[in-house]
Amino acid sequence: DTIIIDDPTPKILGILPSANLTTNGESQPIGSLIFSPIPIALITLVSGIILFQKKEPIYQFIFGEDGVSEQILEKLGLAKPKVSDTAIFLHNRAMQDAKLLAKSAKVVDEDKFSKTEFLIFAKLKFCVQYERKEYEGFKYSIELFKSALKAQKSYVTIDQIESMCQGTKQKEFYNYVYKELENIENIETIENIEIFNEKIGKKLTDILPHVKTDEGKYNLQVYAEELGRLSEDTFSLQLFSLFSKQQLQYFLILKSVAEIISTLKEQDVINLKALTCLVMVNYDDFESLGQIINITGKQSSPDTYARIIQYIALEQRHKQAYDKFEQLLNLLRQWYPFYQSITGIREEYPQKDYRKPKDFTKEIPGIELYHKYKNYLTDRQTGYTYIDFGEEMQPAI
Repeated sequence: DTIIIDDPTPKILGILPSANLTTNGESQPIGSLIFSPIPIALITLVSGIILFQKKEPIYQFIFGEDGVSEQILEKLGLAKPKVSDTAIFLHNRAMQDAKLLAKSAKVVDEDKFSKTEFLIFAKLKFCVQYERKEYEGFKYSIELFKSALKAQKSYVTIDQIESMCQGTKQKEFYNYVYKELENIENIETIENIEIFNEKIGKKLTDILPHVKTDEGKYNLQVYAEELGRLSEDTFSLQLFSLFSKQQLQYFLILKSVAEIISTLKEQDVINLKALTCLVMVNYDDFESLGQIINITGKQSSPDTYARIIQYIALEQRHKQAYDKFEQLLNLLRQWYPFYQSITGIREEYPQKDYRKPKDFTKEIPGIELYHKYKNYLTDRQTGYTYIDFGEEMQPAI
C-alpha cells in the first residue's frame, strides 16, 4: 500500500537544476524552489492511487477497461485491443441464463445427495444406465429381475388360484390366457397389451355366468385383476408368458429372493463381499433365476448376482431421492452448454492479449455445484467419471 521511490525529491517535484544549490553548494530553502507542471500532475496522480487504490469505483476509473490509464495508452497506440461487442453480448447473455438455471438447481439440491450410500447408488445407476464397467450387458437382465421381484406376489396369487380352482370353466379361462399370451406378436407394445386386456376382460364376462360357485367366480376375478397388474409392466407380463411356456415354477424362488433383499441392512448393501457370501448361501435359487433373466454361462456367478441385488436394494432405498437428484442433473445438463459458451469466449480472449471487461472475471453461476458433484462422482484413482452433464463421456474401463 506504499510507494518507495529512491531519492524522490528532484524526480517527483521537478526541481530545476539551476535552483538546486547556492553558490556555496548548499540547498536552497524549499520555498525558493521552482516546480514544473508535469511532475505536479504525476504526484497528484500517485497520491490519488495511494489514497483510493482500495476504493473500487476510483480504481476502475483509473485502471479499469476504459479507465484514464487505458485511454492514455490507447492515444499512444500502446493499449491492448478490446473484446468485441458481440463476444461481450453473448458472454453476458450466457451468464444470465446460467444464473437462472443455477438458482433452480440450488433449490433442488439436498444434503442427502452427498451421503456415501446415495453416491454409491448414483455411480451404480450411471453404470447400469450406460452399461459401463461391471454392468455392461446387464441392463435388460436387471430390468427383468426388477419386474419379477415387483410382480412376484401376483405370480404367487395366480399360481395358487390355478392350483386350487380346477373346474372346467376355470381351466378354459387359464388356457385362453396362455393362448392369447402366445399370440401377442410384440408383448412390449402398449397397443398389443391393451388388446390383450380387452380380450381377457371379454372372456371373463362370458365365462363367469357358467361358474357354479361364488368362490370360483371370486377367484377368477382376482386372477384377472392380478393379470391386469402384470400388464402394467411389460417385463412382468413377458416373464409370466415365459413361465407359462416353459412350465417353470419360479414363483416361490422369486419370493425367497425378494425376502433376502428386503432384509438387507445398510452395512450389507454397501458391502459387496458380504452380498457375495449371501448369494453363495442361496446360490441354487439365484442360478435358477438366472435362466429366465438371461444370465447364463460365465456371466452366471455369485459376483454377478451380488452386484445386481446390491443395485436393486439401493434403488429401493433411494428411488424417491434419486428422482429428485435426476431433476438436479437435468438442470445441470441444461446449464452445461452455457458454461461451455462462457469459458469458450473467455479462452478466446485471454487477459494477456485483450482488455477484458469486468464481467469476464466473475465466477460463473452454478460452477460450484457442478464441481461438487463432478468431484463426488469421479474415481480419484482412475479418474473415471460416473456422471453425465452432457460432456463427452469417457469410454468404459
